[in-house]
Amino acid sequence: MRVQLKHFYVASMALFAIGCSKEIEENENSEQAEILTEVSVRSSNFYTPPTAAILANKVNVVTGYGVNNKDTKDDTEKVNRAIKDIASTGGVVILPKGKYYLNKIRMRSNVHLEIENGATIYPTRGIAANSNHRIFDFASKTGDKIENVSIIGKGGKFIVDLRGNSSKNLIVADLGNVENFKLSNITIKDEKTVFASILVSFTGKPGNAWPHKGIVQNINQTNAHTGYGLIQAYAADNILFKNLKCKGGVTLRLETDNLAMKAANRGGVRDIFATKISNTSGLTPVMFSPHFMENGKVTIDDVTAIGCAYAVRVEHGFIEIFDKQNRASSEAFKNYIEGILGAGSVETVYRRNNGRTWAARIANDFSEIAYNHSNPAVNGIKPGSFKNSTVKNVKVTYKNTGAKLKQAFLPYLPCSEWSKLCKPGPSGFEYNGPSLGVTIDNTKRDNSLGNYNVNVSTSNVQGFPSNHILRVKHNTAKICNKGVGTINSCN
Repeated sequence: MRVQLKHFYVASMALFAIGCSKEIEENENSEQAEILTEVSVRSSNFYTPPTAAILANKVNVVTGYGVNNKDTKDDTEKVNRAIKDIASTGGVVILPKGKYYLNKIRMRSNVHLEIENGATIYPTRGIAANSNHRIFDFASKTGDKIENVSIIGKGGKFIVDLRGNSSKNLIVADLGNVENFKLSNITIKDEKTVFASILVSFTGKPGNAWPHKGIVQNINQTNAHTGYGLIQAYAADNILFKNLKCKGGVTLRLETDNLAMKAANRGGVRDIFATKISNTSGLTPVMFSPHFMENGKVTIDDVTAIGCAYAVRVEHGFIEIFDKQNRASSEAFKNYIEGILGAGSVETVYRRNNGRTWAARIANDFSEIAYNHSNPAVNGIKPGSFKNSTVKNVKVTYKNTGAKLKQAFLPYLPCSEWSKLCKPGPSGFEYNGPSLGVTIDNTKRDNSLGNYNVNVSTSNVQGFPSNHILRVKHNTAKICNKGVGTINSCN
């Protein structure tokens, strides 16, 4: 089936939109500014499928390796053995309909998992509550680079059910040092676990050891944690995200805040393409937050937000300074930094390194001052950014309840709407309430340090009251200063 995406913005290089087509059209004028053009793309720009010989070489974990897919025992060792055995020649490992209890399935080059529609994957029972657990591991922590791998639901989506486990630290798939991969046809039943379900990771290994050339598509997630969601991309090159849906949280979080990347001075995302990204009753479908990383261009078409805070959230890059003296309080560290840079220079102070160190985030207006300062305690740290990026065909539907809201968003909600707010727990980490608008963009959009341009265009916006600010900018005046103490708890 051919799908054409018309009037796509194309920069000074050949740029691919997203669809299933047999043709590629390119802008060959490398010096030309962005122009309107019609571009179509084929999936092979991102993923080369296995050969017929590899697809013909199949093993079944039930009939060939004795997996009992009707009990609740751990099946990890037998599935890993099937993958290891077939890796020497390449082939397909089949998981037929049934129940599987898995923890850290190690993917290997030239191995493709086919998991039948009707199969349900559970994290292994009784795993350590305070440890991090990856159900499928694409060379994120172990082994050398892997290539030509996939996990695909056969005949429809298979289910990954994270509910009721002994640990909340659960990752469905961690994409690490991998090239030419595909992840497709999954339904994830979440329970507000404390990671994004799919990590696109920086491994810390030498070289560019992060995901290259792959497709993540046809994945639905329910009941995601507001602070996480479906996808978090730390480091990646030439990845297509397609047809992703999430209820709660963030569907596609381009937040490059891995501290190992900061120490290594490499990582980040480039040549990211996405289409059909949607979220219901969450924070936002799409989020840009570079932190300290220099990122490349992102091109997104067809975003849907139903009952979310915003459809697109854009955060400026920032300078993060660590307290080398390990002061007793956040206030003491804030006063030290503001004594150097001036009052108001610290946006916030928080714990980093698993709570061991204070970190101060420098306010956007002070980034240039800090970067060029003579004091080595604050200077020379460059805030991150993205290359100028595009999000088009954005569709936003207002709902008067159910959106997940950050406390920083609340001053942009008209005071007349505050009666619709509630907080689900005592921490106040998130608030439930009405949709707020189309975008919140905290960058100056002037390409100064930490600032960049994400051009967002809409195709349908419906239901918002006339007094809502649909596009919040870095200098938008706050319209309601009610305190959060006035907000009731949710029932």
